[in-house]
Amino acid sequence: MIVSPSEMRRARQDLQIGHKKFEGVMKFCYLGNMIDNELKMRVTVMDRIQAGNRAYYANLKLLKSKLLLRKDKLQIYLTLIRPVVTYGAETWTLTKEDQNTLRKFERKIMRKIYGPMMENGEWRIRYNEEINQIIKGRDIVKFIKSLRLQWLGHLERMGENRIPLKVHKAKIYSVRRKGRPRTRWMDDVMEDIRIMKIRGWREKINDRGGWSRIVKEAKAHIGL
Repeated sequence: MIVSPSEMRRARQDLQIGHKKFEGVMKFCYLGNMIDNELKMRVTVMDRIQAGNRAYYANLKLLKSKLLLRKDKLQIYLTLIRPVVTYGAETWTLTKEDQNTLRKFERKIMRKIYGPMMENGEWRIRYNEEINQIIKGRDIVKFIKSLRLQWLGHLERMGENRIPLKVHKAKIYSVRRKGRPRTRWMDDVMEDIRIMKIRGWREKINDRGGWSRIVKEAKAHIGL
């Protein structure tokens, strides 16, 4: 697969090495995440949501069952469906569109679990604010952002010889192309840290207990 911001450069090409031929592709699945030749998270997010939909329909009988309490159905979602969607999300860089898509997916399931509401003698669907109150502000996007903070702490505490840390701190010296650069993973995480008003985060990362409390706070932080 050829990765490039230029559409002309990333045209699909087969690779011939000796007597072996390797097929050129536009995207492929690596460690459970879909990677395309533009390196945009949109493809990965939509692929994980499709996997989440499969998990949702696999457990639909339980979610519709009248024998289970709503809190039990919510636990089914949190343990059997949400983890499918957020698999590998520690490395995601999310746009506003991606965040809205993930929240729409979650609200769809919440409405299935809790059903409509009676108001003035008529049934209506639950508003987004009401669903947010049900999950106490701990939506799927905030969960992903907490995973990223958790992974940041794990990265920064690694030994200097570890490859993930080397890749994380590596710098690529090249000519910047025209236009606004894409938001990098670290840019996204630093924005979350700024919103949460975490000062001296590099020192706090070394305190595992303190950093765990920050990760827990991110799951319900009102600004994220």
